[in-house]
Amino acid sequence: MNEIKIIHANIKYAKSYCNAVDIVAKELKYLASTTGFPEETTIQFVEMIEKNNLSQYYAISNDIVIGWCDILPKSFEGLNHVGNLGMGIIPKFRKNGIGSLLIEKSLEHARDINKLEKIELELFKSNTSALHFYQKYGFQKEGERIRSRKLNGVYDNMILMGLFL
Repeated sequence: MNEIKIIHANIKYAKSYCNAVDIVAKELKYLASTTGFPEETTIQFVEMIEKNNLSQYYAISNDIVIGWCDILPKSFEGLNHVGNLGMGIIPKFRKNGIGSLLIEKSLEHARDINKLEKIELELFKSNTSALHFYQKYGFQKEGERIRSRKLNGVYDNMILMGLFL
């Protein structure tokens, strides 16, 4: 495997990040969206991340984004001490420790730079490997939404997790 670099969000990689999100979304297993976001929207999103020095990191291989992790503060007053975590890794790079590198860097940034106190995330109950991954980092199950998703006639519950920093 080629060298993997973990870098803070950078507009240079916005299109590649957009492509990585699309790849993971189209698997129909891990993200709420079933497709990525428009390129222009993604570019604006990455510009906002950079401008506000928010916690978003990319795993880069051969100058291509192969994974990401972001922890973005909630925007409403009274909730902005909490961040939402989202992450994904394109299939051929999974199970190589990249997720661990990304989440560790993102959690550090969220705590030390963005001064967040709690991180929340949602995942599909069928994604048992992610459940175990997040538990390894101290996330606790806080609830479950029943039949949250119905895709191709199949229901899946949504697990709600949280971590106090």
